Amino acid sequence: MTDDVAVSAKIAASFQRLTTAADHLNVVSAELGVYISTLDVALQRLNLGISTWVPVEGYDNATTGDFDGRELGYTKLGSKWGIALRSVAGNYGTDPEGITHEQWLFNDAPRAFRIKAVEKLPDLLEKLAEEADDTAGMIKGRIVQAQQLIAGIQKATAEARSSEVQRAAFQPSERVPTAGQQAEALRASPKQRK
Repeated sequence: MTDDVAVSAKIAASFQRLTTAADHLNVVSAELGVYISTLDVALQRLNLGISTWVPVEGYDNATTGDFDGRELGYTKLGSKWGIALRSVAGNYGTDPEGITHEQWLFNDAPRAFRIKAVEKLPDLLEKLAEEADDTAGMIKGRIVQAQQLIAGIQKATAEARSSEVQRAAFQPSERVPTAGQQAEALRASPKQRK
């Protein structure tokens, strides 16, 4: 019986220690979440609209083709842009449908994954800056294409209008009487003109 009391006391003490540790873990985890949320707001204000990812950890087995990786990114999940985490696992030789994906906004991801990802935040910001520069360059090139397209449309529209005006000049209008119609009206008797 004494052993049962000792085991029970040990379980109670361990559970009390676990309760204290869990409270502390939740407090520091929430504090990290506040900082991530602050960074999220700052990134959302930039209105990047760019999704990018950096590796956190993973492995590739060249022999079997198996892979498993975790990444930190900035992306749109549902209707919200934010810092996110994703896990991807599968085999290079299988159908893409055999690959598993899980994505979370940062503060919704498993805690152990968040802890490992924090050190990669500077890499993510650097990659976002590179992607923003690259995307701006691509958009600039597309602006030239759009300008050329609009110029072509404007030219075609102007030529079509010019052709319409020229055709209208050579066709008598139903509203304006021709010279023959005007002479006919003048020769008509005053009774017919009324």
